[in-house]
Amino acid sequence: MPENTFVLQSEIERETGFSIEQLRKWRQRFGFPPALYGLNGKAIYSRESIDRLHLIKRLLEAGFRPGQVVARTVAENLKIAADLNKFKPEIHRSDSINALINLLSQSDTEAFKALLHKEHAKGTMLDFVQNTITPLMICIGDAWFSGEIDVYHEHLCSSIIERYLIAETLKSKPKIAFPVFLFALPPGERHQLGLLMVEAVMAEAGAYIVNVGTDIPLNSLKLAAKECKADVVAMTFSFSYPLRNIVPTLAHLRRLLPPQTFIWAGGAGLLNVKRIPKGIKIMTQFDEAIKELSEMVRVGQLQ
Repeated sequence: MPENTFVLQSEIERETGFSIEQLRKWRQRFGFPPALYGLNGKAIYSRESIDRLHLIKRLLEAGFRPGQVVARTVAENLKIAADLNKFKPEIHRSDSINALINLLSQSDTEAFKALLHKEHAKGTMLDFVQNTITPLMICIGDAWFSGEIDVYHEHLCSSIIERYLIAETLKSKPKIAFPVFLFALPPGERHQLGLLMVEAVMAEAGAYIVNVGTDIPLNSLKLAAKECKADVVAMTFSFSYPLRNIVPTLAHLRRLLPPQTFIWAGGAGLLNVKRIPKGIKIMTQFDEAIKELSEMVRVGQLQ
């Protein structure tokens, strides 16, 4: 075969971003990438392996773990990639979304923040997360996956928006006789943007917000809910969260908390869950959460 169909081991990190040691560990654990050697005895990688590593890299950056993707075939990983988009609505890239993506691609963070603030000023936080942040993140993800922008642009976008939402949430003042929300990510979950979006919407609507962050053991979450006198414990599950862990996590949390404490769950990870444990309220839309909040206040379902 022609020489350019292979990549030397010395060039692999520059080509893929993975170190030689990382690939060696994967080969021992998952059997990939296979060990190949040139006529001179030096380790080489086929172009097929390089292309497969590029796909794996994109999936890892999307939140998957090595055990979920490295041992899979290209066809299986392409299906995972397709599934990432399966649950996303078709989004038209408006002029404002294009402008935001263009500013990110130029790393013009100040102009990006200014335009973000301008879009928020057009309406409520609910309008902002539904009409700006949600379509922006979908379009950013598509632009990254198609190679239009680098992954650091997507991470930069998430970082700026997360900080913006936290700042806006802290500005909101809870209303009297409105519920206390305790927000947390389940153990092992790292994607917090969806949770912060719900927080910001609930805070503007009048709820009292407590966020205990990530990797809080469920027993500690029980203690936090008790001490904060939480009316609602809310958490989100991303698409990359292990499906097998979602129902046991929710069921265990339900057993730990008293019946009068509501549990809300949302996120793309729940779309593949067929049976939700009793006592768990699934929120698929932001306005759904607003309606439920209003109903709680109306009937006085508060601790």
